[in-house]
Parts: sequence; structure tokens; C-alpha cells
Amino acid sequence: MSPCESALTLANFATTPAKGTPLMVQYGNGLAAPLAWIDVAGHCSGRFAEGTLRNAQTKQRLTVLAGKFGQSAPEVTPARLDGITSATIDRSALDAMAIAEDRAGFALEVLAARGVTAGATLTLSDMHKTAGQQLVSLANRRFSDSGSTADAGDSQDPRQKVYAIDQLLADPTTIEDKASEQTVPTASAIEMDCARAEIKAVADSTSQSDSDTLLVLAALAAKHAYTAFQLGYPSGDSALFA
Repeated sequence: MSPCESALTLANFATTPAKGTPLMVQYGNGLAAPLAWIDVAGHCSGRFAEGTLRNAQTKQRLTVLAGKFGQSAPEVTPARLDGITSATIDRSALDAMAIAEDRAGFALEVLAARGVTAGATLTLSDMHKTAGQQLVSLANRRFSDSGSTADAGDSQDPRQKVYAIDQLLADPTTIEDKASEQTVPTASAIEMDCARAEIKAVADSTSQSDSDTLLVLAALAAKHAYTAFQLGYPSGDSALFA
């Protein structure tokens, strides 16, 4: 089987248990699901969004089942690009992702200062801003559409630093989420908006990205989606794939 076929086979097996399968068995089989779905995002053409969101969704389900059986929730590393030095994707995709990270970081910083939005912390804000800086650095260091290394004169930074967040300020606790058409906690909407914007940036890319790059970028977006679930965003298919 191809890498895509192998990933899909494992992902579907781990995610869709047969009727009547005991919860403990579902939990054991499901441990393989998150990584399998990231592999789907990286290896299967046209399935980047599905693989990314399913990774977060299955991780959330494992968290719930782990609580039932006294197990630890899935470990999640910070949503940054520590140690990543190159990305085979066009600059426009990396720029769009950097803007998404910076916008989320700004919104969370402002809401954290006001102190009325559950989940809006300076720690989470700083993580977004760090990821945004890392994406800008990746775009300036190397971009695949030209195959060249950017010198100091080519350096660009698309981040605006300050963004219009009037709606978030007006609804600091819960907000109408346009994608799911549901009312969700405001901080969770910020995280999911960031994840969706990053998924769109990759999907809109016209460059031929390698699987390693797609795996890294899928993992980044998936961590934001998982954080959204942890903050109260609905994790059902109707909210994610409407």
C-alpha cells in the first residue's frame, strides 16, 4: 500500500470501532488515531483539512476516554515550530499562517488583560506570537517557489501587530462562530479560527509541498484545534465539517 493508503486504513480502523466494541478496547485502538490522521494530512492529496481536524478530534475523544479509565490525556507539545529550519511551500502560505498566529496572539493578549475571557492567557498569546515569528523566519530563510535562500534585503514581515477585534471585545465570554453557526466560548473561537486559517493557507498553496512540510504544518494547526476543544469548542462533525 502507498503511505496514504496505509495511513487511511489505520486512521479509519482506530477511529471507527465496530458496534458493541467495549470502551476500553476503543480507547486502546484509538491511541493510534491522532498520528494516523496527521499522516493522512501529510500523505494524502486533498485530505489536509480532514487529517488535521480529525487529529484534534480523535485526541479530544482520547482525552475523554482517558478520564474514564484513570489514564493520562494525550501529551501535546507547544504549538510552535521549534527546531524547524525549512519548509517546502510558497511564501504566501507561510505569510498567511504567520498572520493567523499573530492575530490570535493579539486577540488573546487584549482579552487576557481584561480578565473576563476564560482561557485567554498571556502564555497562550505568547505561544501564538512565537509561532508567527517562526513562520516569518521560515518564509524569509527559504521559499520553494524560487528555490533560493532569502538574504537580508529580501526579508518581509506580513504581520500587522494590531488587528480589529471589536466583535471579540463586544462578546468576551461567548461568541457566534460563523463556521459552525454555534455559540462557543470566545477563546475557543480564536483558537479554531487560527486553525482554520492555517488549513486554508496550505490548501490554497500552489506549490508542490513535500510530505515532511505538510506533516509539520498539519501538526501546528491541529494543536490549535485541540486547544479549541479544550476551551469548549464543539468537537462533533457538524461543527468541524459543516
